[in-house]
Amino acid sequence: MNRLQLTPAVKNITIACIVLYIGTKLLLIRGIFDLNTLLAMHYPLNPDFKPWQIITHMFMHDSHGLSPHLIFNMIALITIGPTVENILGTKKFVKLFFFAGLGSIFLHVAVESILVYNALGSWFPSLSSLQIDILSDGSYSSQAPFYTQESFNTVTRAYFGELVGASGAIYGIVVAFAYYFPNTQLMFLFIPYPIKAKYLVPIIIGLDVYLGISNFGWDPVAHFAHIGGAIAGWGLAWYWRHYGRNRFY
Repeated sequence: MNRLQLTPAVKNITIACIVLYIGTKLLLIRGIFDLNTLLAMHYPLNPDFKPWQIITHMFMHDSHGLSPHLIFNMIALITIGPTVENILGTKKFVKLFFFAGLGSIFLHVAVESILVYNALGSWFPSLSSLQIDILSDGSYSSQAPFYTQESFNTVTRAYFGELVGASGAIYGIVVAFAYYFPNTQLMFLFIPYPIKAKYLVPIIIGLDVYLGISNFGWDPVAHFAHIGGAIAGWGLAWYWRHYGRNRFY
């Protein structure tokens, strides 16, 4: 029972995510404003990009319908987060959350930039040089001869897509849990029996690697953001175990 008691940081992060989800949804329903424009993460060369989005995107979630994105993230946070916060302390847990979130966004933007380079042959082309028109229905069009359908989809997804969610930061927390408690049994979604964390977490990350590399057109999930959060979370957990939790302020 104690494992499900919300610790301070877990409780506040959960409240922030839920409040922003509800607020975003209500503003959209009333046609007042789309908070995603202001708080979701945009590609750094997109005019809607603002520096604070590097942080605020971690508390935003898909506001269309009843968001399984939010539900799954909050379930993971409130079931695993308190154990990690209890062993690290609240300050270290907050550092872990944000460090993993930053690792998540760094790898995501790096991979998107590489994909744009492979599509166009140049690093960080300006928005005007893309020769892409935004249509009234929100779709994109271009008459530029240097695009194939695949490269056009790659560039528009990178430059105009929005990244939201605490998933990357939570991956860092989950990986830290598996690092500190490798033999603890965990349940995963529809798998009907528990699996030790040291086996289950690498399987989940391996699935993200496979799906990220495969780059299925139907898959809207930012898999490399998950991987970036996992790497950052593991790195920080490893550092604290080997050099003491009083280091890295």
